[in-house]
Amino acid sequence: MAVVNMSQITVTLHKAIAYIANPDKTEHGTLVSANFSDDATNPAELARRMMTTVEQSAGGNRANGVLAHHVIQSFSPEDSRRMTARELHELGARFADEFTGGEYRYVIATHVDRGHTHNHIIICATSDVTFHKMRTKPGATIRRLREISDRLCREAGLNVLPELKPARERRRHGVSFAELYASAKGDAIKDRIRAAIDTAAGASTDFDSFARELNNAGVTVVVRGRHLTFTDMSSGLRVRDVKLGRAYDELNVMARIGRYTVMPISFNRRMIAEQTDNAVRVWLPGTRRRLLITIPLTRIVRDGDTYRAYLPTASQQVITGRRGRYAKQVRAEDLYGYFSRPPMLLEPVVRERMPVTVGKSDAQRRWYAMQARRLDELHQLANELNTASRLVDDGTTVDDAIAGTVRRIEAEREAFQAALVAVCDTAETDGDEPPSDKAVVELRERERRLDELARELDTLRRVRAQAQHVKQRRHIRQPE
Repeated sequence: MAVVNMSQITVTLHKAIAYIANPDKTEHGTLVSANFSDDATNPAELARRMMTTVEQSAGGNRANGVLAHHVIQSFSPEDSRRMTARELHELGARFADEFTGGEYRYVIATHVDRGHTHNHIIICATSDVTFHKMRTKPGATIRRLREISDRLCREAGLNVLPELKPARERRRHGVSFAELYASAKGDAIKDRIRAAIDTAAGASTDFDSFARELNNAGVTVVVRGRHLTFTDMSSGLRVRDVKLGRAYDELNVMARIGRYTVMPISFNRRMIAEQTDNAVRVWLPGTRRRLLITIPLTRIVRDGDTYRAYLPTASQQVITGRRGRYAKQVRAEDLYGYFSRPPMLLEPVVRERMPVTVGKSDAQRRWYAMQARRLDELHQLANELNTASRLVDDGTTVDDAIAGTVRRIEAEREAFQAALVAVCDTAETDGDEPPSDKAVVELRERERRLDELARELDTLRRVRAQAQHVKQRRHIRQPE
């Protein structure tokens, strides 16, 4: 069974070819070949010859233009054992020949550095015959790729995936082709990403080494605002941390790396007074650049000009003067007297709605989907009314209820972190032994509580917004 994915290369073609031709991944380069050169050992030369073709196209090598297409053909572990890497390489070459029709230059490299064999094929975007660019359509092209790949797999005696349903019968926002294929054999890509994160966090000392360990496992990580986006290299699937679970967001990843519960503070690079190989000295806001704290680089995640430091919750932080002399010592929590407390970004873990399948026609299914959305809205309104009624009965203001819920969230989040760190420590001590059922149950229970509290906080905030809206309308209607 082969999973097929396709993406575009718009810059640094030579780097892309160098990556797929890596001798450490291709049995010392013996599993690399090209349909336009007998020597596939020089990525720069292969890229140069492809670029010569691109420059002869009508648009030439224009900015942000597509230089090449990157196709990945990943085989299941079963099929990787059934055929040798050389045989799968040759199957991939036949696949590329049929897809390109002999008109486009390509380089194919077979990677054997993981538990499953996969072919990387970089295809020049410009025809060697007509010098026209290859026309691709997201749905039609991936379907054609899969049809060719499945037929060749069937001829070779390999497993073939079930037929995809028509687009109108699939979820509009659902799993990708690649994940659907992998899930057919119980090898969900998200599970693979979670496993890679678990291993990388246990082997890392800071965020940079965590990213390197993930990269070695075939997963990349990018910081986007206060979220992490993980990409599985073999399939191209991108997934946000909230879709993996609460244990995989930035806060809890940093807690697992450091083996302690943490609290975040954020600052701009302009607040850095000095940086060494091991630490940064940061001005405390509001002190007119008279006081500083020193933060080890191992506790920092950088997002552009913004730095986030994850400090141990129970630690004492030493504050010094401009010349490095001791000024005082404070609890980590007390630093929020200088730095802004981070916003409460505690959204519930993403739950995808199941597609509406009842109804004989598309129109009927759309009508049922609309009724389902209305039921959701009514359920949300009922929650708001019940919450407002409870507040009246208890004699509690909305602001007090929000403050109380935030405190409960902070306490529960710290407890979740502590349980997560304990599981990581146990895993390190016990080697390959999986965490105990009791530890797993505790983590799931705490995550469930955090989800409930997050929904409660969201409802309270909506109640407050509604109350403020009603108050404003009454004020406008009052006669002068």
